[in-house]
Amino acid sequence: MDCFVKNVKEGIVRICRHDNMPENYLERYGIVSAPKPDGTSCVKLGENSVTLKTGRKIEFDIRRKNEIWENEEQLLLQKFKKYIPEKLSIEGRPTGEPIDVQGEADGTESLKKFGISFKLTDEEKFYGLGEGGRDKIQLRGSSYQNWTVYQYNEIPIPFVMSSDNWGIFINAQGRHFVDIDDIRKGYLTVFGNFDELDIFLLYGDSMKQILNLYTDITGKSAVLPKWAYGLTYIAGIHQNQFEILNDMKTFREKNIPCDTISLEPGWMTKFYDYSFEKGWNKEKFHIDSWMRSRDCPYTFPSVLRRYGFHLMLWMCMNYDLCDHEEYLITGKENIPSWYEHIKQFVNDGADGFKIDPSDMVMRINPNKIYSNGKSELEMHNVSQVLVTKQMNLGFCEQMNKRPFIHYCGGYTGQQKWGAATTGDNGGLEGAMIWLENLAMSGFTNATVDMDIYSIEAIHFAFLAPWAHHNAWAGCGQPWYAGDENEKAYIFYARLRYKLIPYIYSLALECHETGVPIIRPMPLEYQNDKNCLELSNQYMLGEYVLLSAFTDKVYLPEGEWIDFWTNKEYKGNTMLEHYVLPEGRGGAFFIKKGAIIPQWCERDYTSQYSDEKTELHFYPCGKSEYTFREDDGESLDYLKNKSCHTKIKCFEEDGKIKICIGEREGYYINKPNRRIWEIYVHGNNKLEVSCANGDEIQIKTVN
Repeated sequence: MDCFVKNVKEGIVRICRHDNMPENYLERYGIVSAPKPDGTSCVKLGENSVTLKTGRKIEFDIRRKNEIWENEEQLLLQKFKKYIPEKLSIEGRPTGEPIDVQGEADGTESLKKFGISFKLTDEEKFYGLGEGGRDKIQLRGSSYQNWTVYQYNEIPIPFVMSSDNWGIFINAQGRHFVDIDDIRKGYLTVFGNFDELDIFLLYGDSMKQILNLYTDITGKSAVLPKWAYGLTYIAGIHQNQFEILNDMKTFREKNIPCDTISLEPGWMTKFYDYSFEKGWNKEKFHIDSWMRSRDCPYTFPSVLRRYGFHLMLWMCMNYDLCDHEEYLITGKENIPSWYEHIKQFVNDGADGFKIDPSDMVMRINPNKIYSNGKSELEMHNVSQVLVTKQMNLGFCEQMNKRPFIHYCGGYTGQQKWGAATTGDNGGLEGAMIWLENLAMSGFTNATVDMDIYSIEAIHFAFLAPWAHHNAWAGCGQPWYAGDENEKAYIFYARLRYKLIPYIYSLALECHETGVPIIRPMPLEYQNDKNCLELSNQYMLGEYVLLSAFTDKVYLPEGEWIDFWTNKEYKGNTMLEHYVLPEGRGGAFFIKKGAIIPQWCERDYTSQYSDEKTELHFYPCGKSEYTFREDDGESLDYLKNKSCHTKIKCFEEDGKIKICIGEREGYYINKPNRRIWEIYVHGNNKLEVSCANGDEIQIKTVN
């Protein structure tokens, strides 16, 4: 038999070469958890088809052993031949003899291992594949390479889903290709060279449900520390501690909210130090041996903490991370674990790390054999995930709380251990589309390098899942960007911090359901054909619609309020020539029915107690919202220790009635009571009830 098609559980069918598929290194290293069959699925299986409950018959062709689809293969190989990482040795002590796979690295060998094609209907659209799609969110009509390559595709994700409510997770660790109605017309085709055929076909009632199934297999998204959802500012690469502290003082004096200060490689004695002997550059950051403690009040990290800042340190690596994974399984260690040598910097006061992508993502040694006996071409994708996995788990074990690990390389499964930016591709329209494609691939904690010289870029970057400004070199501080840009920067920073309760609640929801913080229009409005190819706008959660780099805005069903002007619009409407007020970089619409928790303005997340929370209501019919919260830093969210408050708003007897339910659940330092400040937009007759005995304060909306 050439392949096996079998029900796994409701929503999942597995198509594989072996009846009992041997684990690959994604599974061996805990990146993928292949589900066990539980007998709940009842879709109809054929030898080359799966018939869903809706009646949709998904037909597929399997490449048989030694069969070659030469035309498609060669065209794909030629297309992606230039997208190969440069060559560089990976440090560590390898075992085994080198093998010559140079031809495969250059893309000149045939794709020998597996191929599968799924027959498509004429109307369905496709989404996902991480950063594979650079210029559009709807992927049909093009082909893609799932292999991590610097600046081209730093986070490929082997998952793609259809608007017809099915998708595939390609359980492949090596380089492979996905052609969606491009070279082989009418089909979604997957070719691979290093893996056995292993496809999880996912199906459900919506694309949101497909994302939930995918993240059941590859892991639900991490919830970052609450402060990480504020602003991260990367200081100038050559600045010293006093220059940076002066900039931080300016942030506070100008009331620019900021929580995280990140240092580039200039903080180290040796610039770009890959060794295990790296240390503080004492000429810039004087941290002597007797000062190396989080409790020492004289150090640069301690000063930052006193003023509400957290410290992130830049790291670079080109290391064999597989050795530590094998040690966890076998108990045999050939080289020290990567995390061991950076523990000292956590002890010094670091709360997170930015790992430079260039050497792990950009360069490979095709003759390299890892300590697990596998080649670089087989382990290149896997290694990207091990970066964040080992940094995250090492920090959690050391500190018993969440770290902030930022790495802009990646692969499937990385969402459960870290955050990412879209790499060194700027912060304009293409970066925005990458954010959307990552969201459609189960990766929510992503952002961009903010371009502070574009108000449009400032607009969407501050309204991404987390906000990130990389000053790096030159005069990159916001107060040097020009008066208009500085004013916009300050406005959007303050707006973001007011919205953090809403954004953080979405982060907890994503961890529970797989539904991302930003929701591309096809995900939130899947049944609206006008939304299926929109790339220049997205939803922030259920209630906020944002656009950038366009003067056209499409408003789906419902009623909408322009947040900038308070003007109301009916849905199912295309605004062809939308004009922004001065100083605004894109549309910001709120859907009527919205319930949005907010904070008062603050300079950093922990400046004030969370006891008081604003609730902004935009009444329309009946609406319900679940406000999620936890302690913001412990690992308890992994045990589902959080608090849910159901809030309802409806009209009855000529009044707007608001019901605030019980705060169900428990977390560390949960407030015994809350003060809810109620803001109702557009109605004066109000009746509020609260099941908790919390204090209610009614505020006037201007």
